[in-house]
Amino acid sequence: MHIGPTAAPYAFYLPNVPLFPDNWHIEQDNAIAELIALNGNHWRKIFTIMAKICAYGEDWRHYRDNLLLKKHQMLLIGADSLSPHASIHLICGQTAATSLGIAIDSDIASTGQQAAQHLLQASQGKLQDITTKVLTQSPHSSFVLLTPYLDYRQYSNALITLTRAHLQAGHN
Repeated sequence: MHIGPTAAPYAFYLPNVPLFPDNWHIEQDNAIAELIALNGNHWRKIFTIMAKICAYGEDWRHYRDNLLLKKHQMLLIGADSLSPHASIHLICGQTAATSLGIAIDSDIASTGQQAAQHLLQASQGKLQDITTKVLTQSPHSSFVLLTPYLDYRQYSNALITLTRAHLQAGHN
């Protein structure tokens, strides 16, 4: 399942599908609010973490409610391959990684990239930059990150800040 523009630069990969209201479409003004109302706190957390990672500046609430999944992000649920259009891939949790055929193991970090090693150490093993490992699947990718599932218990604000810094460092 695909939500958002096909050519968005950010692709988030998740394993679970939300419930959808009748006649729902992502281009509606209140699309995210409707999904949150129908699906509850779990999907509010998911959309909030996505917004905190992607928002320009600090107003993530406005970003979540008005801009998320409209232009710069796509959400791919149960995907079995990386989007060829995205340059930044965030694979959220082990189930999503398994669907994509990516094994989460300890030698992922042996890529030798200094930035990837720093990210792994700074996040206490929770974030893994596997760009070089999967470059053959998506040669146009700037980043492929294995992240925890988008839940506050696993994806803290400190981890969100670290993710943003890592992504921004690659674009400068």
